Amino acid sequence: MQSREGRNVMVYMVFLVIAAVLWIIMSLNEETQRDLRCTVVITNVPDSMTRITPLPEALNVSVRAKGTELMKYLWKKRPTMNIDYRQYKSGDRIQFSDASLKAFFRSMVGGGCQILSVTPDSLSLLFTSQPGVKVPVKLDTEITPAPHYIVVGKPRCFIDSIMLYTANGNSVRYTSVSTVPLALTDVRKSQIVRVPIDVPKNTRAIPDSVEVSVEVEPLISKTRKVAITPINVPADMRLITVPQQVEVYYMVPMNVYKKSEGEPKFKVVADFNTIDQNSERIAVTLAYAPKDFINVFMSADSVDYIIEQR
Repeated sequence: MQSREGRNVMVYMVFLVIAAVLWIIMSLNEETQRDLRCTVVITNVPDSMTRITPLPEALNVSVRAKGTELMKYLWKKRPTMNIDYRQYKSGDRIQFSDASLKAFFRSMVGGGCQILSVTPDSLSLLFTSQPGVKVPVKLDTEITPAPHYIVVGKPRCFIDSIMLYTANGNSVRYTSVSTVPLALTDVRKSQIVRVPIDVPKNTRAIPDSVEVSVEVEPLISKTRKVAITPINVPADMRLITVPQQVEVYYMVPMNVYKKSEGEPKFKVVADFNTIDQNSERIAVTLAYAPKDFINVFMSADSVDYIIEQR
């Protein structure tokens, strides 16, 4: 750095930094357009008042202003629109038209800015002083498991009731509320899903959504040979089936399979009264199978038979 070339590099770097600073200052003094996504917050709401209308997720504001006025929003994750309930309430509502929203954001960002648009272009929030009514929650679900899986029991809600609020002058006429329809297909594992409450207009549910538990288990495919039991055979006769056993195929949920002790019990029968003289085979039917087993079927629905006289 003591050489002539080193000093030249240092001088070049100094002037480069000065040029960069001047460029930034000039850029910030120029007008620029920026889209701001603002969170809406209502403050100073009395405990006796309950908001009915849901807050928008965010307001999208398109602003044209000098860069210096927008600098404070460059590093903010999301600016906040703080609405003082005591200042802006009108009756049981807080209302902002397109013009009043633009005026609000103009004062918020700076008087020298230009608000090009606000989306949504209006805001109407309804409040009520009426107490809430506790009503039960009903689930509206349609769960379809994947092949070789089964839904264990019914979907279960973690809470059985919610508080329902309506606008002033109205009364709660509902004895229950339902969730929005929940349809799950090809489900392969147990899960917890948050489902919104379906409420009518000018009504609010607290909480506005519930957690629904869906339990799913894999099915295990099994096969077992079961002896055929003749029934309704006259006392002086003997019915012999050929073969004397059939294979029973079934699927069992994993938890039932783990808890089961020994071989599961099935009963396959051949009814003497169903013998057709024009046929050489007799029908066999599954008279009993454990209730937790799924897709139970036999390898044959009829077998050959022999009748012996005692």
